[in-house]
Amino acid sequence: MPSVRTKADVHFCETMMRRNAFTLIELLVVIAIIAILAAILFPVFAQAKDAAKKTASLSNIKQIQLSSQMYSGDSDDTVPLALFIDGNNGWHTWSQSTAPYRKNWPIMYSPSGGPHAISSWMVIFSDPRYNWDGNWQYFVQYGYNASYMNRAATCDSGSFIPNGAFGAPISSSTPAEPANTIEFVESGQDAPEDNVGTWLVYGPGGFQADDVCTYDDWGKSTKVWYGIAPAHTDKTQAGLVRVRHAGGAVTAWLDGHASTQKLGQLSAGTNWQLNQNEGDAAIVDRTKYHWDLQ
Repeated sequence: MPSVRTKADVHFCETMMRRNAFTLIELLVVIAIIAILAAILFPVFAQAKDAAKKTASLSNIKQIQLSSQMYSGDSDDTVPLALFIDGNNGWHTWSQSTAPYRKNWPIMYSPSGGPHAISSWMVIFSDPRYNWDGNWQYFVQYGYNASYMNRAATCDSGSFIPNGAFGAPISSSTPAEPANTIEFVESGQDAPEDNVGTWLVYGPGGFQADDVCTYDDWGKSTKVWYGIAPAHTDKTQAGLVRVRHAGGAVTAWLDGHASTQKLGQLSAGTNWQLNQNEGDAAIVDRTKYHWDLQ
């Protein structure tokens, strides 16, 4: 005998059939929840990625500083020369002279860095005298505090070694507070290829300092130095120091430790501020200044 379907049975079946699909409101709620979760999680993922790169960069600069210490151990305790010009007028930077103690050229580039060279400049350095290992010496992304590590007391050309604003290399024991003396900082340029590195960085207030000769300073430049156009951005008003990690640049100190420093920390002891003109910054408190030997 065939079963008889009641109205209640039919209503139940229709209800179950409708439940096989989401309503428009339910779909919108799900999409809104996914969007909220994405908005929460994506910045977390970005922060985690930046933290990993910062850790890798700290490791890089720590090894670079260690190579400098090993170089000093074999060089009568003197720090590397920023630039050495040999008898054939060949140029050699600190990054090349310390390379045998690292044996790992890739660590000379920040995980958050940009191009490893300025392509338009490669022609300039095609001269064999300036080969610089295919120019890689120059465009490293960790810069050397050469103004003080190889300081010239004045800009008298007679004190240049050789033909530049660098004096003789100091002894690594010269600074009064090695743990508060900067040796290397992440470096970068603004133009013509953003975020490319450079082998030197400069301390703020150097132009007005009476104890050092320097090529460059912090602030908006009125000339072209190392590929930086006069139209500075806020990324390149810090003497070629380049901030790459959540407001900070990894820094190696002369005693061997490394840390991340914000521009305000790196410019401590000076009156530097963003959008100053180059040469306006001055050292106002030597006890807080991290670049000199005092």
